[in-house]
Amino acid sequence: MSISSKALFSGVFILIGIAFSSSSLADPSSDRIQTLNRQRLIETNRCQGCNLQNTDLNGLKLIGADLNKANLQGANLRSVDLRGANLQDANLTYADLSYADLRLANFGQANLQGANLSNTHLLEASFRQSNLQESNLTDTYAEGYVDPFTSVRQFVDLEGANLLKANLTNAKLEFANFEKANLSEANLVDADLENASLVNTNLQNAKLCNTTLQDGAINNQNCR
Repeated sequence: MSISSKALFSGVFILIGIAFSSSSLADPSSDRIQTLNRQRLIETNRCQGCNLQNTDLNGLKLIGADLNKANLQGANLRSVDLRGANLQDANLTYADLSYADLRLANFGQANLQGANLSNTHLLEASFRQSNLQESNLTDTYAEGYVDPFTSVRQFVDLEGANLLKANLTNAKLEFANFEKANLSEANLVDADLENASLVNTNLQNAKLCNTTLQDGAINNQNCR
C-alpha cells in the first residue's frame, strides 16, 4: 500500500472515531430518560434518585415533592414552589432556584455548590450540613421570629452548612441558625443576622459592611 493510500486509510478511521465520539456525547436515551423522569415527577410528585440534570422545571408547583438523592445539577428551578419538599442528599450544583418558594423544604446534606438561590423564601427550610459553597443567596428572605404566645421559634436552619465564599448580600436571615457553619470569605454586605445563632460559626475573612449581627449592632469593618 502506498504512503498516500495509508494516510487516506488512517484518515477514514480517524473520522469514524470522531463520529462515534460525537454520537456518544449526545445520548438521546439519556435525554429521553430525563424527559420521562420530569413527567413522572409532575404526575406523582415523587422522583427519588432520579436523573433530572439540566431539566427545565421552571415555575412548577412541587409542594411536598420527594426528590431525595435526585440529580438536579444545572436544573432550571426558577420560581418553583417547593414548600415542604424533600431534597435531602440531592445534587443541585449550579442549579437555578432563584425566586423559588423553599419554605419548610429539607436540603439536609444536599450539594448546592454554585447554585443560584437569590430572592428565595427560606423560612423554616433546613440546610443542615449542606454544601452552599460559592452559592448566590442575595436578597433571600427568611426573617424568623418567636411566637409571643407559644414562644415557638421559626427560622432557617443552616447548622453545619458550608457557605464558603457564598454571596449573602441583603439577605434577611433574622433568627437563622448558623451554628458550626462555615461563613469564611462570605459576602455579608447589607445582610440582617439579628438574633441569629452564630455559635462556633466561622466568619474568618467574611465581608461585613452595614451587616446587622446577632446583637442588633451594625458592623462596618469592611466598608470602603
